[in-house]
Amino acid sequence: MAQILITGVSSGIGHALAAEYLSRGASVYGTSRRTPDDLTPNSAFRFVPLDLTEFDQVGAGFDTLLDGVARLDLVILNAGILGPFGDLAEQSLDDMKHVLDVNVWANKVVLDAVYRQVDEVRQVVTISSGAAVNGHRGWGGYALSKAALNMLTMLYAAEQPDTHFCALAPGVVETSMQDYLNGLPEDERYPSLDSLRSKRDTSEMPSPAELAPRLVDAISQLPERIRSGQFADIRKPPLAGATA
Repeated sequence: MAQILITGVSSGIGHALAAEYLSRGASVYGTSRRTPDDLTPNSAFRFVPLDLTEFDQVGAGFDTLLDGVARLDLVILNAGILGPFGDLAEQSLDDMKHVLDVNVWANKVVLDAVYRQVDEVRQVVTISSGAAVNGHRGWGGYALSKAALNMLTMLYAAEQPDTHFCALAPGVVETSMQDYLNGLPEDERYPSLDSLRSKRDTSEMPSPAELAPRLVDAISQLPERIRSGQFADIRKPPLAGATA
């Protein structure tokens, strides 16, 4: 039975992945601020509520979550936030620091806690974004945080050679983030928003539940297709077409 740790399991991609892995017979260890009530009745699901930005509490929380666990086949660091959208000059340092806390530093704290607790970690996937590399105007602290997450992934890959690491962009997904972005006023400064609006209610913007099986299949292929520590996008080679 595969043993899988997922952060951010209360909604969105994290919730859909937890449900998908459970349906495939895995044991899932999950954490998020809110409890996923539909998952907790499953005996293969162990859950501890945590706010990952309360850094001094993460270690104790993972000691409880991973008590007795000697091996993790997969760790998916999914928890993250968008933060404010707009030009950097319009965004406060406090807002951007909070995005970095959630999207970068919380993942460092989690990884350190996992490696202190678990003897063997076979694979780590950090959920990244195309925003980490494309530099589209308006993505501000989110883009900065995902670019930093990519490098965090690469650095841990160098430090933990027995674990396969990948920063994986899952593509455009119909989540609450899209509700916020699509609700923003039209602004010619941000053509990427027009692109998102055109994808809504199409196959180019699947729901988390629709995406999850394909994402699980892609994750299983990463050790064969991606050098440890690298960034990959599910929509692009070498993953594109391999998981359809």
